[in-house]
Amino acid sequence: MSDNVYHAENRKRRKKINWTPVIIRILFGCYLSLQIYLMNANSVDTVKATEGYINNSIITQGIICRQEIVLTRGEGGVIDYLAEDGERVSKGHHLADVYPVYSDLENIRLLRNRQSMLEDIRQAESYLTNSAVDMTSTRKELTDQLSGLAVTSVSDDFEAINEKLADLTLNLNKIGVATGRTTNFARAKEQLQSEINRVKSVINRPVSSLYSPYTGYFQQSVDGYENIATVDRFLNSGYEEGYAIINQANEYAPSASSYGKIITDYKWSVCVYLDKDRCINLKEGKTVQISIDAGSNEFSKATVEHIIDKGEKNLVVFQCTTISKESVAARIVDCEILFKQYTGIKVPKSAVRFDSEQNMGVFVNFSNIVKFKKITPLYEDDNYMIVPVERDENNQLKLYDSIIVKGRNLYDGKYL
Repeated sequence: MSDNVYHAENRKRRKKINWTPVIIRILFGCYLSLQIYLMNANSVDTVKATEGYINNSIITQGIICRQEIVLTRGEGGVIDYLAEDGERVSKGHHLADVYPVYSDLENIRLLRNRQSMLEDIRQAESYLTNSAVDMTSTRKELTDQLSGLAVTSVSDDFEAINEKLADLTLNLNKIGVATGRTTNFARAKEQLQSEINRVKSVINRPVSSLYSPYTGYFQQSVDGYENIATVDRFLNSGYEEGYAIINQANEYAPSASSYGKIITDYKWSVCVYLDKDRCINLKEGKTVQISIDAGSNEFSKATVEHIIDKGEKNLVVFQCTTISKESVAARIVDCEILFKQYTGIKVPKSAVRFDSEQNMGVFVNFSNIVKFKKITPLYEDDNYMIVPVERDENNQLKLYDSIIVKGRNLYDGKYL
């Protein structure tokens, strides 16, 4: 057989390669890549247009000055406080009892807990005959109490935990009454009363009792600043000395014999040091709003009592006439001095754009179509603007619009 005939037969035996599946895979890969690119090219990040506020304010560190008198006692024994922090007391009010040993306090807390439990059982028992249980509200309270207990349980506030457990037990008993699972509380009452009698029997008699020598607001804790943090001291001190007090450069320790204090006046002051250019909007006698917890948006009315040049800074003293549990306890604070609060739609400045006519506005995602809406801000800070809720020709943004804060190649009318 000749070589020509041999090669011709080999060519006939070779199978033809089918390139169709390969081409289809390549085309599909190209299509998929194109879609991914288009998705990324048209993807946007949005935030909802919601109401908010921006404060025109000054935030600085300050110190609270009050008219307060430290209460002292003889040494020995442990204190069981009967008056709560911030409580208004009159002269002669029973503030606390002094017991010989710490175990007495533990037993007193246990006694009060069991007495509270017994009272809760008696209250739940009353639903057997006298009252109807609102199951809907009771179950809602139960859910809220479980959530609150979960939060409180991670703290060291054991008294608060016991209070929440007592509230929870009361509602569980009420549900038990309503569902018929609990019809007799006699055994539970008997057991609690027996434990109450036992605990009472091991508590020693008080060594002494403490009464308020003044009328005012009681505070259990003493921080050592009671005779240091006074308005007169700051008025008569230089900036360096006053700043050292506020900056806690020196440690002030309370007396070992102190057990609390009485704030004798409902008026209290906040002393701060401010740069002189930040005092332009302040003058003596002006009324402002002040917060002793910057960022909380909880303010009290205050009057500018003094603006004193202290060389490098101005000392500014604000006086407040509304006392609270927080103002009784606080000392060194990050305070916020509010001149005006602007409310409206809060817009991130990163979302602000300008159209071809240099109108300020934002892009919004409206049914996957980009729309440009003009805005005219009322006020702005470094990160946000406040836009009026009321809409007009220059303020087209409305509540709950999807504001585009990030996107590529955006323009009015673009399909996403």
